[in-house]
Amino acid sequence: MFETVKAHGEEIEKLKKESDALTKNQRLLFEWKKEMDKWRGESDANYHDLKTTILTENKETRSFFQSIMDKQWDLIKSTTGMQQELKKADIEIKKVDSDIKRDNWAKGWDFMKTLFAAGGIAYLIFEAFISK
Repeated sequence: MFETVKAHGEEIEKLKKESDALTKNQRLLFEWKKEMDKWRGESDANYHDLKTTILTENKETRSFFQSIMDKQWDLIKSTTGMQQELKKADIEIKKVDSDIKRDNWAKGWDFMKTLFAAGGIAYLIFEAFISK
């Protein structure tokens, strides 16, 4: 019987050591789980910060490019308006140029009519050629 009690005592000691080892491993697992939860919380916070930063940068980038596009459209509109104004000015210049040419021809014809209508000048010129 002493042998049985001694064997049982050894088994109890062995089970206590195994229980202590399991308890120690369990504590290590709980600590590891705490570290993982802490790491996951930090990762979630970093992810949230990164997401916020990306969304803010995206919004700023879109507003920047939108302002550039608005300025380009304004430039295109003003360029188109200037081209139309240049076409109108070119038409006006051509009209004024043709008016000047027409006025010059009219003045020339008026001068010729006056010269030949006066008759006396034409007679003098004609007589100057004949008398020589």
